[in-house]
Amino acid sequence: MWILGSTETTANYFPNNNTRLALSETVGWTVGVRNQVSDLEYVVVQVKLLNSTDTPPNEQTGIPSPRPILFEFARILTNNETWLIPFTWSIKSEISMDGNLQITGLVIDETSITGNLAIANSGINFRFIFELWYYNPNSNELAFSWSTPTGTYSVWDQLWFNATTT
Repeated sequence: MWILGSTETTANYFPNNNTRLALSETVGWTVGVRNQVSDLEYVVVQVKLLNSTDTPPNEQTGIPSPRPILFEFARILTNNETWLIPFTWSIKSEISMDGNLQITGLVIDETSITGNLAIANSGINFRFIFELWYYNPNSNELAFSWSTPTGTYSVWDQLWFNATTT
């Protein structure tokens, strides 16, 4: 799994290359997933919003972030298939209080999401976490990690951003 900027390169992740975003400023990324397990694979990309102190996924233990899922994408991939997922988002609403900025609304791919989504000191160091989940036929449920003789593995990525106060 990987994340590319608006031009599907490792550049242009933010408008005007500025990671400090204003309300309604649209950001476009492309999330890529490639199936290399030699069979059909049902995969889900779960999207979560965190700040710098929230617990991210732990690749040593295979435990996902405990933060709630904001959005998800799902698809069955054939062997060696690459899935490019357009991910367009903007901050819809926020509250500034006591030096903190709380994001209370997002628009992700034209879907409005509201609530107390995340809070950061001065609006600095928010991050989107993208977790790759797969369907495990042995347990008949989605799994975030898998074990091999060499260890436990999971796949996730993150992109950091800052938000301006209104």
